[in-house]
Formats: sequence, C-alpha cells, structure tokens
Amino acid sequence: MHTHVIQRFIDSHALPHHFADDAERWFVPLSDELMAAFGRSNTMGKSPFVLGISGCQGSGKSTACELLESLLSAQGLVVARLSLDDFYFSQQRRRVLAQAVHPLFATRGVPGTHDIDLALTTLAALRDNDRSDITALPRFDKTTDNPLPREEWPILSARHNRPPADIVLLEGWCLGATPQSECELAGACNSLEREEDPEGLWRGFVNEQLAGDYQILFSQLDRLIFLAAPSFDSVLTWRIRQESRLRARELHWAPLASELMNEAQVERFVQHFERLTKHCLALLPSIADTVFELDTNQRIVDRR
Repeated sequence: MHTHVIQRFIDSHALPHHFADDAERWFVPLSDELMAAFGRSNTMGKSPFVLGISGCQGSGKSTACELLESLLSAQGLVVARLSLDDFYFSQQRRRVLAQAVHPLFATRGVPGTHDIDLALTTLAALRDNDRSDITALPRFDKTTDNPLPREEWPILSARHNRPPADIVLLEGWCLGATPQSECELAGACNSLEREEDPEGLWRGFVNEQLAGDYQILFSQLDRLIFLAAPSFDSVLTWRIRQESRLRARELHWAPLASELMNEAQVERFVQHFERLTKHCLALLPSIADTVFELDTNQRIVDRR
C-alpha cells in the first residue's frame, strides 16, 4: 500500500524519481515506528503521540511531514500537521515588537516572532479527550506575510472520548533548541549582528524568548527527529537554489514575484538564522531521538 501512497505523493509534489527510494528506505520504517509509538501511547491513555521534526532551512522538514502525514493517514490514523511557521505573528505585531525592542524583529523567523501561546493552546486542544467542537489548525500565508484568516484554517472534527488527532506532526527550524550562555552571545556571529545588533539587544531578546515558553512547547514532544545539514554553508546554497526555482516557476505571478529575493537579499535573510542554526547543528545530534544526516544535495545518507 505504501508504494502507491509514495508514488501519488511524488506525482502531486513533482518530486524527482529518486525520492521513491529515499522514502522507502527512511520514511516507511519511520512511519511504522510511529504507528507502534501511537499504539503504546493510546494504550497508556496519552494519545495523541507528538512528533517534532527539526532542521535548518531547506533540510526537507515540510516534505518529510507531508509524506509522513500521507503514510499514516493511509493506515487509518488522524494526523494533525503543524509547523512552527504557522504561528508567526502578523506584520503589525512584529512592527510593534520592532519599535519596542529592536528593528530586526520586523523580519519573521527567530524566537520572539511566534505566537507561542497560540501554539500551546492548539496543542492542548489536540490532546483534549473531551472536546465537543472542531479544532482549527493555524496557518500562515508567506505571500502576504500574515496569518491566514481563521475561517481558512483546516479543521479536525471532535471524536467521542477521543482527542481530535491520533498523531501530531510539528516541524520547525529551531525545534528543540535550548538558550545559549551569555558567553556564547557576547560576540557577533556575522555581519548582520556586527552592523545591526552591535550591542547584542536583538540576540539577547531572542535568547530570552527561547528560554521561556518555547521550552514549554518543546517539552510537549514525545519524540524529536533532527535533519542534520552538513554545515551552515549548505543553508545559504539551498536557500539560493530555492529562490532560483521559485523565480523560474512563478515569475509570471506578480504577488509572489514581488516577494522573491536576489542572492544578496537571501544572504542577509539567512544571517538572521545563522546563530541558532549553528547552535542546533552542534546541540541536537546529542538530544534528538533520531538524527537523519543529509548530504549537500539535501538527501538523507545516514540515520543514527
């Protein structure tokens, strides 16, 4: 059955043919493990099982989540798929933050630019056995840089004496990250920090936010998977490659074309994520339950 699921997934996402081999080798066994983990969780009255998938930009988190959703749904489970990106603050909320704390908070991405209260509330609703109404899953529209209207969020229906979902898949670029020490924060890690955050106010506030409710959210995970890039240098390469593909595919569509970045803009944008991405690359292999190692072509080459 999973062979047909994988092929439909490849066709619908226009993925290369080698993705079928990768899916069979790495994600079918993982979906079987998640089925077993759900069974244990359900038996213990702790349903749903919450899986976190962490990895830098371009590591394939979203694709992995969507594939797992397809594989698990085909086996009869109700899956709630979420991204940390779904909980970004609106442009207006970030403007207020930029004025009150630091101008760099106008750009979404780092801890402090997410509505973690909403994330915790959503996760609590997905764990609730006694819900009698629908559960809405927040979504963010990157073309408008704002959350989608609530009426456009996907919904899960209530189930008698059961939580709305059997398994929750939550992916995010800094999922599982811990705060850094004052010593680690002292020096700038790139030109963005040197030129636009010389006093460390932005990175200090990011770290403070990460130490707060983000840790409460991360503690809700039953299992954490980390997609480990070869190095931070790969992130910039992958992001530039992604922009090039988007430009070639969507340049005719004005709303998206206006959002596309040139190489210099991509380089500056990625620097917002550099500090915590490097921190995750050093930290998460020893914390995550499963680590998938990626090569420079974004393919998984090992699991540990």
